[in-house]
Amino acid sequence: MILAIETSTPVCSVALGKRGSVIEKRIEGRGVHSEHTFLFINELLQRYNLSVDDLDAVLFSNGPGSYTGLRIGAAAIKGLLFGRNVPLFTLSTLVSFSMAKCTKPGSIVHAVIDARRQHLYHQKIVMEGSGELTISEPVVKELAKLEAEIKPGEILIGTGWDRLQIENPDKVEKAGSEAVSAKNLIHAWNNSAFKAFFREQSVEGFEPDYLTMAQINNSALGK
Repeated sequence: MILAIETSTPVCSVALGKRGSVIEKRIEGRGVHSEHTFLFINELLQRYNLSVDDLDAVLFSNGPGSYTGLRIGAAAIKGLLFGRNVPLFTLSTLVSFSMAKCTKPGSIVHAVIDARRQHLYHQKIVMEGSGELTISEPVVKELAKLEAEIKPGEILIGTGWDRLQIENPDKVEKAGSEAVSAKNLIHAWNNSAFKAFFREQSVEGFEPDYLTMAQINNSALGK
């Protein structure tokens, strides 16, 4: 059994992978993580009469994204796994988004999350002809710079893409917050191309991948 947690955007999603099926508890809204993250975890475990020790692994969408959401998700994981022999694996939030659309060779996905000011968090995921993935580093990018990168036939996925003014918008496939789900983590875990990008973490010292306001300021200054 695999438990997956996604708290990096206004979506709070917890999913349980069990015997080939994936069950999700999900809510979207401002400030929902503090009330629902622990609740969803407990509801899914109780629904199937499971304890934490029955889990084979916990997967976490590791950022970038909402500082508060990521902090709450990390706190939930530390409380859940402290002193337990259950491994923790993390995946970039933006890479997990792309799981929903990067499904065939030649796919080019721009995964984004709304950031402050005139910026988006951005990561580019390309499925090569061999089926292997080429993935850029997550960065904070100015809207204008990202607008110039997106070409017809490519895919935009995540939150905040509606702030972009792109050429030929009808020729770019788009998916918003409906594509944000902890289920993506479980599907990625079961896909060999994506699984290679998970990283095992120490529970005690674990911190999400916060991209800070200083990095946004440096991007704006061209540093």
